[in-house]
Amino acid sequence: MELKKLAVQAAEQYAHIPKVEAVMLAGSVSRNWQDEFSDIELLIFWKQAPSDEERKQIIHQLDGKLLDFHPYEEEEWAETYTVDGVKFEISSFLTETIRQIIHQVTRKFEVNPNMQCIAAAVQHGIPLYGVAAIEQLKKQVEHYPLALQEKVINHFSDFGSRWNNRDALVHRKDWLMFYKVIVSVQTNIMGLLFGLNRQFIPHPAFKWQRSLEKSSG
Repeated sequence: MELKKLAVQAAEQYAHIPKVEAVMLAGSVSRNWQDEFSDIELLIFWKQAPSDEERKQIIHQLDGKLLDFHPYEEEEWAETYTVDGVKFEISSFLTETIRQIIHQVTRKFEVNPNMQCIAAAVQHGIPLYGVAAIEQLKKQVEHYPLALQEKVINHFSDFGSRWNNRDALVHRKDWLMFYKVIVSVQTNIMGLLFGLNRQFIPHPAFKWQRSLEKSSG
């Protein structure tokens, strides 16, 4: 079955829980980047903290198979399950937490990629339930602040002391350390590119790089 249709069916089940304020489709499917390896990423916005029973009842109603079930940590509840062989990655937050994260990124100019990916998810996500609540959040990420651009560029321009010692690593044939330095610098360059293009970082590890290259080209 088409992934967006499965996402809509799941959202209908979440909508029956009174504590759920909104459901949004995120990840590659929301951007039409999906391929044969893609799963369904849903962000669930809660008015109040969900119980374990509420989180699990949706899986039962969808006749799903639970793969992972994580407790509340770093302001997020997360679980993974499959439905008819399709994997669902669920990230649940209090709506107020999402507002605070967006505020940190757009008003305090937080460069943290994990926070920026929340802003990017809201910016590009597809509302499946609670459209009004999600549209309010989307308005807060419509524009990428110039002050954030400056901070991101300054942050990712620092390649670290090991980059300055790269010639010594090559001379000594410390290849593993050298490769780690190269990957670190490549990661920083990706961060720089997002800052230069005034785009919120969509994934802390810069996933979907091929799709990003196509969309910017």
